Amino acid sequence: MTIDEPHEILEVIIGIDQQVFYRNAGIDYSPNEANRFVSTRQVVALVDQAVKALKMPYLGLAMGNLMTISHHGMAGVAAVTQTTLRECLDVISRFCDELFPPLSMAPRIEGDLGIFAIREEISLAPYSHFFFELNMVSFYNIMWHLIDKERHDFRVDFHYPEPAWGNIYRRYFKCPVHFDQPETRIVGPASLAEAELPLANRLMAMSAEKILFENIPTRAMRFLPLRLRRMLLRYYGAFPSLENAASEMGMSGRTLRRKLAEQGTSYQKELDRVRQRLSREYFARGGQSITELSMMLGFTDSSAFAKAFRRWTGLSPSEFMEKGPTAR
Repeated sequence: MTIDEPHEILEVIIGIDQQVFYRNAGIDYSPNEANRFVSTRQVVALVDQAVKALKMPYLGLAMGNLMTISHHGMAGVAAVTQTTLRECLDVISRFCDELFPPLSMAPRIEGDLGIFAIREEISLAPYSHFFFELNMVSFYNIMWHLIDKERHDFRVDFHYPEPAWGNIYRRYFKCPVHFDQPETRIVGPASLAEAELPLANRLMAMSAEKILFENIPTRAMRFLPLRLRRMLLRYYGAFPSLENAASEMGMSGRTLRRKLAEQGTSYQKELDRVRQRLSREYFARGGQSITELSMMLGFTDSSAFAKAFRRWTGLSPSEFMEKGPTAR
């Protein structure tokens, strides 16, 4: 089965009229309309309807497997026409930040392993697993087809416990699947990072990216939690108060609180995400002074930082450093 017209799936297979489907999610949609901004909550509401109508808790796996490069639009074209797999994954990560900030994606090299990790930045509960399933299957399939078959040596990890439909995961991945891992990721040989892609075309990649960003709804480019996160990163070492952050963003503290709450987050949650990311990067670069890091992240003392770090990772800073790359 392939998907060419999503509304056909809605009406024929799921049995939901498209107007009702969008209206139930609070989306004022007109047929043939393009480039409409859809909020995180509206996306989750759409998934909720589809999962319940199909009685298919593993819908993310099925949808991810149906997706081709064309379903990623110009983002997909720009990614697969890069020169190497590393450049492809870098582009995917950057597009994810801009186009779907609730998730973040990051490729990295650790020794002889290449890792492409996916993290939840803004809660997508109760359908977090749907988004991990969809993206992991989709990007695994893309890598599978881009890389020479003789070089396939992947495994996939999920950070959550194996769900009741765990056996179905193994139908969609042609490699080992593990649960309860440090993070959700695709792991393969580091040498694949420099693998040349068969569709490499610099001119096409640049053109596709230009078209993509020319057509992004303005509201999506101003996604508030992402703007706040970027601002906080600029203040590494001297984070502003909520009121000062709001002032710099051109609004009152009360408005910032309300708008963040509408997106399912808060100033403290965004600050903690930035602090967690910076602390992981600090340790990844070989930093070992917990006192120094605590001060840079604006904690009153190292014990307060250690308590927060354990809440983020389930490990103390010293335990995290001892585990090395496997904890990151």
